[in-house]
Amino acid sequence: MESNRAKKMYDYHVWANQQLFQHLKQLPEEVYNKTVKSVFPSISDVLVHLYAGDIIWLETMKGSSFNDTVNEVERRQSEASGVPINELERLYDGLSKEYYNFFAAQEDLEHIIFTEHPRYGRSEFALADLIHHVVNHGTYHRGNVTAMLHQQGERGVPTDYVFFLY
Repeated sequence: MESNRAKKMYDYHVWANQQLFQHLKQLPEEVYNKTVKSVFPSISDVLVHLYAGDIIWLETMKGSSFNDTVNEVERRQSEASGVPINELERLYDGLSKEYYNFFAAQEDLEHIIFTEHPRYGRSEFALADLIHHVVNHGTYHRGNVTAMLHQQGERGVPTDYVFFLY
């Protein structure tokens, strides 16, 4: 049961990101890269950070070593940095397909994985808990984007979970 809920939460994450991309593509082009005084220098920087975070957690779920994860994130983050919004959206779509392929290969999203971090040590997580973390991280940073849009005189887009449920 919980595995289905974790997958549904990931479905929400993908939906919310798609809503955000569709909204941003309707705004003046400069809004995406404009430097603002905020937690991140620009909306594009927030979205690249979110993309990198999603890669970190997928690699962690797949059992990649810390060093392999860092290398993969650096490689893919450099590919995503500075690209136009349509290209970043394409990268997000590809990454969500990787997540869905990973989920499909799992018998149970409740099973425990072990991970090793140089600073935090060894830990264990249920895959479902990491999926919920991915979604929470995304929600947090979509909120950053909304604040940055308001700073630029633009409106945000509703991406609350309840809108997904409707």
